[in-house]
Amino acid sequence: MKSAIAAGVLMFSVSMLGQPASAGEGRVSDAPPVLEEGRVSNYTRSKPEATTSAKSGKFHTNAKAAQTKAQAKTTRPAIAEAISSRAGYFSIFEAGSQLRLDRDRDGYHSEFQIRFDADSEIGDALVYAALYFRRVGEVDWQLYHTTDDFWIYGQSDDDDYFVTTTLDDGFATSEYDILIDLYEVGFDGIVATIDHNDDVDLFDLPLEEAGLDVAIDIPGYSIGNVSTTLLIDSDGDDHFSRFRITFDPDADFDGTFVYAKFWVRPQGGEWIEEHVSEDFLVDSSGSEDVYSLTADWISGYPTAFYDVQIDLHDAATGGLVASAGSERPELSLIPLEDQARDTRVGTPNPPSGGGDTTSRERGGGAVTHWLLMAMLLLAIGRRVSGRAAIRR
Repeated sequence: MKSAIAAGVLMFSVSMLGQPASAGEGRVSDAPPVLEEGRVSNYTRSKPEATTSAKSGKFHTNAKAAQTKAQAKTTRPAIAEAISSRAGYFSIFEAGSQLRLDRDRDGYHSEFQIRFDADSEIGDALVYAALYFRRVGEVDWQLYHTTDDFWIYGQSDDDDYFVTTTLDDGFATSEYDILIDLYEVGFDGIVATIDHNDDVDLFDLPLEEAGLDVAIDIPGYSIGNVSTTLLIDSDGDDHFSRFRITFDPDADFDGTFVYAKFWVRPQGGEWIEEHVSEDFLVDSSGSEDVYSLTADWISGYPTAFYDVQIDLHDAATGGLVASAGSERPELSLIPLEDQARDTRVGTPNPPSGGGDTTSRERGGGAVTHWLLMAMLLLAIGRRVSGRAAIRR
């Protein structure tokens, strides 16, 4: 039987900001990329009907299939190297999650709570836990918190531990899986683990950073269908320097004007406001108000996978009325780079010796051929000389 012990409670906020780094040409940086302050780009409103052509470009639709490189954050150690010799004495009985704060009511939360019940077969034990999450479509687990040391009391039902997290910055709107590793204080290695495969409450948590979880000022608007078309990839590395975003804004009423703010974020980096549109009309139905924007990134944009956020604002008041972001596969993990990086590298010229030369070569075996000819001519010459001496 488990004895009654008060549960441990911890509340904190998390901030994971990208660190400056520059990507090599045509390569995705291992560290979070940073957009350059002097970046150059062109944004042009396009005709929506241009996006319906099969020849217009490649549609970006499946963010979950993107296999991206690990970011420069603390990742989970290889499990084969991290298991403690005392792992057989510990377990995590079960875990739970609670989604707590969703200001914009889009179903994605900036605050959540994880609860877990760790048990010991050797009585009371002093432990701590490392909590990781992994965005759907990514490979590595990213550490987001390490707890203080806390006591567990054998197999008590009442020593659950709670971790409440607010995602301050650096987190795309997406689904995240959770993993918990338990450590015994004073010993090396993991003694117990639980993740989304063990408990459904740790699977596919819909989360976003607090900066994206902003309350809607004026209700009655929405963003319907969204598409991203990838247009130009000059160097063939599957990262594009020209792309087009198309979306269909809707309202519960006709004849209102809005404008759109477009934000971009390289994976693991920070959100940057990229473009503000002109005012445009929104209707309650139909496709006459579909908005299409073509972007040409010229310089200052590292090769990376980018998330895009569209914020729709009322033209009269500036109030936020609707948004769409990386919770949509079409706006998530888009493979992009600037034109300076989207350049096919040519074959380098060989170094010059300082002057003009002309050279010719022939195939192998020529040396042997001319040597035989010389020996034959020498033998003929000797025979001719010998005959001349006899005649004398």
